[in-house]
Amino acid sequence: MREQFLKAKPTLPFVHVPRLSFRSAAAAGERWALLPSAAGFVDPLLSTGFPLTLLGVERLAVLLEEDWQSPRLIKGLQAYEAQTLAELDTTAALIGALYANMDQFDAFAALSKLYFAAAMFAETMRRLGQPQRVNSFLLMNDPKFGPALCDCVEKAQRGTTPPDRLPTIEAVLKAIEPFDLAGLGDSSRRNWHPCRAEDLLAAAPKLGVERAAVEQVLARCGFTKS
Repeated sequence: MREQFLKAKPTLPFVHVPRLSFRSAAAAGERWALLPSAAGFVDPLLSTGFPLTLLGVERLAVLLEEDWQSPRLIKGLQAYEAQTLAELDTTAALIGALYANMDQFDAFAALSKLYFAAAMFAETMRRLGQPQRVNSFLLMNDPKFGPALCDCVEKAQRGTTPPDRLPTIEAVLKAIEPFDLAGLGDSSRRNWHPCRAEDLLAAAPKLGVERAAVEQVLARCGFTKS
């Protein structure tokens, strides 16, 4: 590296930004709206900016297609703003809990499973053609997962010493169990989670579909049963 850049010269001065995170007070107004990536920035720890922005693009596309010249547009934009800011806040809370437990690997690993369980469940429901059942990031609007997620985050923020970690870990495992499609709660895997079709097939009841429906999704994605 030293040899490669030996003759290199800086073209711009060094810039240090002490704080990158932000959250706008408003995300939409009369005939305008911000994408989630413009409405706020949390942290790249879980790469949440990508799915948040894709959700924003999808929601705005539906509004433009269905309500552009309709009185419903105003209410639609208001709902978009409320959802966008709420999801940013929920994401910030989870990532804050992860950073608070970064020196406690067992608690950190458990908390990260909240994200992965929600993401895998949502992506699978979309592949099953039922996106209406997972219409919020981190499943925050789900009547079961949403409150459980908040409870886990609150427990994680209250204490990170060894005695305090166990309730957090137990709460996470309980929260993800109905949505876990990949054996995330299986302690025998020691946080090593293979990509196995059989895990998804076995989780068909959690998705509310027959095993055959999952088999069709796997076949459509070119995934073998292993």
